[in-house]
Amino acid sequence: MKKILGLFVLALISIGFVACGVTTTPTTTTTTTSATTTTTTTPSSGTTTTTTTSATVTTTTTTTTTASISMATESYPPILNVQFVPSTSVDAAMTTKLVQLEGLLETALYQHGYVINVNISVGTSYAAVIEAMASGQVHVGFLTAQQYAFTTLEFPGAVEVLLTSVRDAYFAQLDGTTIIDDPAVIIANANAAGYDGTTNPAVKVSSYYSMLLVRTEDYADYDTEGIAGLAGKNVGTQSTTSGSGFVYPSFLLSQNGLEFVPNSQGPIAANGEVGYTTISGHQAAVNALLNGDVDAVFTFFDARFHATAYDAWKAANPGKNIFEETRVVALTTGIYNDTISGISSLSAGLKAAIQQSFIEVIAQPAGLAALTIYNHKGYLVAHDSDYDGERALYQFLHPED
Repeated sequence: MKKILGLFVLALISIGFVACGVTTTPTTTTTTTSATTTTTTTPSSGTTTTTTTSATVTTTTTTTTTASISMATESYPPILNVQFVPSTSVDAAMTTKLVQLEGLLETALYQHGYVINVNISVGTSYAAVIEAMASGQVHVGFLTAQQYAFTTLEFPGAVEVLLTSVRDAYFAQLDGTTIIDDPAVIIANANAAGYDGTTNPAVKVSSYYSMLLVRTEDYADYDTEGIAGLAGKNVGTQSTTSGSGFVYPSFLLSQNGLEFVPNSQGPIAANGEVGYTTISGHQAAVNALLNGDVDAVFTFFDARFHATAYDAWKAANPGKNIFEETRVVALTTGIYNDTISGISSLSAGLKAAIQQSFIEVIAQPAGLAALTIYNHKGYLVAHDSDYDGERALYQFLHPED
């Protein structure tokens, strides 16, 4: 809805016009039936009969009540510059969807009282998006959790998180429909009889975990020693750039006085070394654990739930249940999903309107289609404190900064 209501509304906004309350409009409809007179003469009797139909007037009054929109009166930019990070290619079809997204956001923002044009672009690099936000040229940016952590450390007070994308919650993460934040409770639920790794699509969460998984027959050792029991062991991981398969587990080990070394060099338990063997694919790593090829694995929670990945193991082990044969020992700090972040200088009202607008737009088919560029399915309001763990991880990964 580019140029919403034109210069007339913009002029009203500039002088602080505020519409509030409701507008009531009465509508009256009148229906009239004309009078009709009919005269009939019977020749044989000489009788004349006259029939008159009376006029009928019906009046209906309908009252329509329409809620008006309270327009914002604080100062805000005439154009809201939104920038995506270049995590994927944007072709002609996606460009069309982004243009549609601009219109959807403009309409939603107007409904929240802001007459503002939206301009969406794709940055040339991650660094370029962050620099543009820090300088105020871009108002809203799509940043990963680690990019947001870096920005808040490098440019304190310049940017704040507004929203985080969501995914379905595992039943192990829920008490009814209430999300559980205590890792110990989640682990207990994941190790409980009857747990099967399914999710509740009605409840969304803004983060996920990497889990340390062992065979049930070995769980007693870790139940006593905790994660320290990994020293000297061979652990299946993903590539060294994988968040849930290596990076976050490395941080967890560091927090417990341990460190990864290639298993091929022979980890020394007394030195707190944990051998790692790279396995391609999370479910492949779980299969390696089940088959006794490694002592433990780090994988995303809950990689055990998969339609076909464990068919061969099930065929070779009839009657056995993967959830009964394995146990979760530990969870890493929460791995937060992508953010939508805004510059701090935006007004509190506009920030709230942006949050609600994105939540409303992604609930629409056209908005969801456009935001599939990041595989986003929905959003929750986020808070800066949620990313304390991300900042700690960033500093762990970049000790020289």
